[in-house]
Amino acid sequence: MKKPLSSAILALILTACTHTQTSSINENSKDLHGCTSANQSYSFLKQTCVKLFEIADIKLTDPTNHTLSAYVLLSEDKQQAEIFALDIPENTILDVVKGGYLSKDNKIRLIKTANSWKIIK
Repeated sequence: MKKPLSSAILALILTACTHTQTSSINENSKDLHGCTSANQSYSFLKQTCVKLFEIADIKLTDPTNHTLSAYVLLSEDKQQAEIFALDIPENTILDVVKGGYLSKDNKIRLIKTANSWKIIK
């Protein structure tokens, strides 16, 4: 009787010490467009998944949260700009105008200042 009881206690102790690690972010998960969720975003302008922090043409401070960055991709001919920022909807593409870029609904502007770019809503 002592042997089965000892085995059961030993098994219980070993099971209690087992550490299972689960990740809250699955690095292999994909978004709606097939982009790796952990580090890629889908660009409607480029029609592909991109790593914004690596290929952005313009990097600036997010206008609503100064601890975050906003990214802008420009078309090859620089006639359009796509903005990636916290409170700007996905697929926001602006057209070139004098002094910068303007959204089709005239609500979002990307303007060139003396030494930087600025998003105005």
